[in-house]
Amino acid sequence: MSAAGCASRKGDGLHVESWEPSWKGGKHEATFRYGSPGDEWEPIADRDIQVAWHHRSDPAVIQIFSECGSHGDSDLEDFTDHQRIDYSSWKISQEPTGELDADGRPRMQSKQYYSTIAAREALRTTVEANLDGAAVTIEYVVLKKNGCLFDITYITVPRAFESHLGEFEAVIEGFRFPVRGQ
Repeated sequence: MSAAGCASRKGDGLHVESWEPSWKGGKHEATFRYGSPGDEWEPIADRDIQVAWHHRSDPAVIQIFSECGSHGDSDLEDFTDHQRIDYSSWKISQEPTGELDADGRPRMQSKQYYSTIAAREALRTTVEANLDGAAVTIEYVVLKKNGCLFDITYITVPRAFESHLGEFEAVIEGFRFPVRGQ
């Protein structure tokens, strides 16, 4: 889970891009708003993290990362697939469609779909993966807007995934970019 920026710039639901002089390449991250996951989540303060929280009692992390201008022009599926580099195994989760196949078994579909976030198409993908020998479940939300790429990520052990999905949704529901009237 990589990120760049400075945690000391975080406000209540607002991440302010870091300032960098033009001779060092200028702006590489965005100013954006986000929702709160709630009181059970503590902010992670580290100079290499833009916005992130860890759950007080479960091994779970929510993170938001922005990158502007230097991310290339791949599609959302490629950006999501690029995340797999940190994991020894990676499989997109399956869910029942509510229909049965010809043998009477439930039809399954990938838990990867498009939705709209901040008035832009976003790709949401739920993955079963292995990180340093530990099984994890991850939901990636990837979107591009105004030359910026955003990754909103929720990662936890499989047993806790459903328990905190609503809190992850609260972070996403509060996501706004660009931020007007600062």
